[in-house]
Order: sequence, then structure tokens, then C-alpha cells
Amino acid sequence: MKEAATARDYADVGADMGDEAIAESLGRAMPEPRFPAGFKMTAKGLLLDSDDGPRHIAGAFDVIAQTRDRHSQAWGVLIEWQDDDGEPHRLSIGRALLAGDGREVRHMLLDGGLYVSPVSKDRNALQTFLSMVRIDRRARAVSRVGWQDGSYALPDRTIEDGSGDLVVYQGTAALDHEFRRQGTLEGWQDMARLAVGNTRLVIALCAAFVGPLLAATGSEGGGLHLRGPSSIGKSTSLLAAASVWGSPTFVRQWRATANGLEGVAEQANDCLLILDELAQLDPREAGSVAYLLANGTGKSRASQSGEARAAKRWLTFFLSSGEISLAEHARSDGRGRRSPTGQEVRIFDIEADAGKGLGLFDTLHDLPNGDALARAIKDQAAQHYGIAGPEFVQRLLGNLDDTAARIRIGIDWFAAKYQPVGATGQVARACRRLGLIAMAGEIATELGILPWERLEAVSAAANIFAGWLEARGGAGAAEDKTAIEQVAEFISTHGNSRFQPMDGGDSTVIHNRAGFKRETGLGTMEYLIPAATWRNEVCRGLNPKSVAALLIERGHLIPDSNGKASRSETAPGMGKARFYVVSQSIFGGDDA
Repeated sequence: MKEAATARDYADVGADMGDEAIAESLGRAMPEPRFPAGFKMTAKGLLLDSDDGPRHIAGAFDVIAQTRDRHSQAWGVLIEWQDDDGEPHRLSIGRALLAGDGREVRHMLLDGGLYVSPVSKDRNALQTFLSMVRIDRRARAVSRVGWQDGSYALPDRTIEDGSGDLVVYQGTAALDHEFRRQGTLEGWQDMARLAVGNTRLVIALCAAFVGPLLAATGSEGGGLHLRGPSSIGKSTSLLAAASVWGSPTFVRQWRATANGLEGVAEQANDCLLILDELAQLDPREAGSVAYLLANGTGKSRASQSGEARAAKRWLTFFLSSGEISLAEHARSDGRGRRSPTGQEVRIFDIEADAGKGLGLFDTLHDLPNGDALARAIKDQAAQHYGIAGPEFVQRLLGNLDDTAARIRIGIDWFAAKYQPVGATGQVARACRRLGLIAMAGEIATELGILPWERLEAVSAAANIFAGWLEARGGAGAAEDKTAIEQVAEFISTHGNSRFQPMDGGDSTVIHNRAGFKRETGLGTMEYLIPAATWRNEVCRGLNPKSVAALLIERGHLIPDSNGKASRSETAPGMGKARFYVVSQSIFGGDDA
């Protein structure tokens, strides 16, 4: 990593661009729009000549540009106005929305504080104006937030350096969005200082800066899931991360269908998506929805004409929280669903409790208790928000490719330092993903956004990775741990109710028998499971042969004298039959 930049290095970085800055960036004076006959714009607003005198059609607004996408489709018009409180608004109106009665367009204008005449013929006149007005300036229309041709589009503004075409967001979230801003960067940094030494808070704030770096570094989408009981501070970390891009309402809920979350994810492209309260999501959709978010591609659908419609796409990083893990929630519908392959490293499940007796926190920064620290963070995040993320992007402009190259080097360094020797591919990918989060935090620190010392982000990521590695049982394949746990869970659940003692000493009637059990001369227990039960119940969703081979390797399954996984045994009521004999050792020991 290069030496940290000073505030002076970025003293000349401009703020978000308004009308004058847009004109300046285009290197020419604002051209005059050409109005349809009979229309004129005054200080009062848009007027239309009529036999009865000028009719007041709408409040005053400026026509900035005509819009179209890269394929010369999605033509529209970009306008700007101020509401009655003097707050600026910008809206790119797709002209296709004017094909009907224009109700959706009027709704967006009124919602943004612009007067629109309630008279029917005036509303029609406004549609006519927006359809016919022309101006000799073009802007690139995009339907999702994020990077486009070197500019970064947000629903209400574009962050750009003026070297290319003006890029504007043109979609349904143009006014109804959560990318709001308030306060100052310095005020937000006071909150961010409270994260120092608190690994979970540090990693959450670092994750908030990953989104704009994903494409440039060639990284996959994915997320972090904070798991733990209520009232330990999970929501505090989510609110802190949300304040990077917007107000507390930037935190969304898991309570949605897969289809609904697709639209939400598209609006978090190249950015951050935060989803709270996993328990609100239907367990039957938990695994598939989480993987869909990480994968970045929605379902293909047909248009009204029956033709294939382009699927929604996004590249985002998300933060999630819940009392249990995503895998546990997916299995809670009773169908024994397993997480899709690769989900474990695309979506990190980490323990929210830092293990210091302070819930999420490692240190209190001289505050009396965790509640006081949580309140301080939430209060600051509710006063200063939506500034750090856009300013981070602003300071990346012109240097994104160089920064991405440095981040890739940093990820290699992180993996070389913290990845265990002999780690599986899954663990290696997990380590590199946390390296990306760490490097995002280090770059945000270097650019003067995060008010931390160098390597604060790296230290937190290393701590999180070590905890994650310990929780999964080591650096071996996750499928091995899952298989061992599944067999152990089956025997633990049914050991007394469905396993018949081999000696016949227990008079308990066994219904729906799953197998037999017997004591060894060493005082331990062995469980004899018929082949059909092994295949259909114990190893449901797994490869029975692979599970047997794994248990033999770990010393939990006793093969026959020829090395076969199943043994010939004589059991009450069955005579000689083949059984898989599982040792009691499966309930303990190191299965890393």
C-alpha cells in the first residue's frame, strides 16, 4: 500500500455537481431549449397561451438535456427544479412514460414538490410539452445506480469529473429512493471513530465501501451475515454502515419475495445493500434468495407480448443480520435443504458477539456500557449520513484503475499473511474476500474518508477471518464438516427413539426403526444403520458413498475386514444383513 494521502491532496475535490457545474463540465454555455408553440417558462412556471389568457401548467423548472441509453433507446428529458423549501430536485423522464395518461410522471413531479395543475387539459398540455421540448444537449440514461462510462449515477445526482458524457439515472426510483444526505463528513467521522478497536463495526463500515470497487477489481458479489441473539448490537452495525450511503431507512428488511428483492438489489448495483431480520424471510426461499443476491442475476421473464425480457443484473455487496445463520434458516422449514455449493464463501456467516462480554463491541471508548455506545453511534448516524460513500467515489474518479490494481496486490498480501497452509479452495476464496473488505477500508482511510490509523481495517478483517475459520471447524472442506454434523445429528435425534438395543434388554417398543445400537467392551456405543436408511435418511441430500468414505477416514465408521464401508452383522428380527456401523466418536473430537 502507498503512503496515506493527506487532506491537502484532496482539498480541491469538488462537491456533487449542480446546474452550473454540469454546464462547466461540458465545457460550454447551457444551450437554450426549444419549446413547443404557445409554451413559455417564467418565474411563475410553465405557461401556455390560450384564448382566455395564459394557463398555468406547472411550476418553474429547467430543461437540462435530452436523454437516451447507449443503444439510442429510452429517450427522455432531464429537468431540474427547486421545491418550496429551496431543495433541488432532478428527474430524468423517459418519454415512454408519456405514452399513456402520464399519471406516473405527474406523481413523481408532485412528490418532488413541483406544482402541476389539477385541470385535465393542463395535465395533457404538460405531457405535450415534455414530449415535444428539445435541447441540443445529450445525456446518457441508465436504469440502475453505479458506474457508467467513468461516472457514478445515483438516483438524484451523478458523480463525475466532466471528461465524458453526462450520465443520469432514469428509472422508477428517481425520487423514491434512500440515497439521502444530511450533515457533514466531519460529523460522520466522529461516529466512525467509535468503531476503532471494535472489529464488527470496523468490518461493517469497510464493507460499505466495497461496492464501488467490485467491478474494477474483478470481484464477485457477496455479503456478510451477522448472526447472534437480539439486543447485542447487530442493528447498530447495520445503521453505521447505512450512514455511508443514506439515512437510517437505507436499512431494508428481509421481509420480501425473491422477485421483490431483485428490484432492491438492482438499485444497490456497485453499492451496498443492507437487509435486517433474516427471520422475516420465508425459510423455503432463504438459501436461493441469498445466493441470487450474491450471484447478481435475476430471473428471466417474458414481456406482455411473450418475448423474452432482459433479466435484472447487479453487482453488489450486502450486509445481513439475524439470530441464526442463513444455512440454519434455510433448513428450518423441515425439508433438510442445504445451502447451494459455494454459498459459504460468497456469504460469510460471522458471530456478531465479539466475545468480550460487551455484545458486538470489543471496547467502549470510555462510555459506561454497550447501550451508551450503541446510542452514541445511532445518534451520530441519524444526524450525518449519505456523504461518506459519494465522497469516496468522488475521490476515486480518475484513479479507479490504479486503485483497483493496488487493491489486488493488497488482497494477495492479506492472503499470504493470513491464509492457513493447506487450506481448501473455499477457505482461500473466503480469505481473499475478507482481504478485499480490508483493502476497501484501507483505501477509504487513505483517501481521508475513514478517520482511522493505517491497518485498522486489516486487523479487524484478520480477526473476523480467524473467528470464521474456527467456527467452520478449520481449513478443510466445508462439505466434510456438514456431512459429519448431519450424521451425528441424525443419531443424536433418533438414538433413543428409533435405535433398538442389540441385546434385547430394553422392552421399549421401537416404531419406525432406523437401526440398532450396542455397547462395546470399552463402554462406548456403536450404531448399526441398514443400507436403505443410510441412503434415504441419514445421508439425504449427500452422496452416501462419499460420506461413508469420509467417516472411515476420520475413524467414525467401522469398515469390514476387507475395507468395505458396510459390514455383515446379525440383528434381531433381520438375521444377517449389511449395516453401516457408526462409532460414538462422531459426537466428539476434531473434525477440521
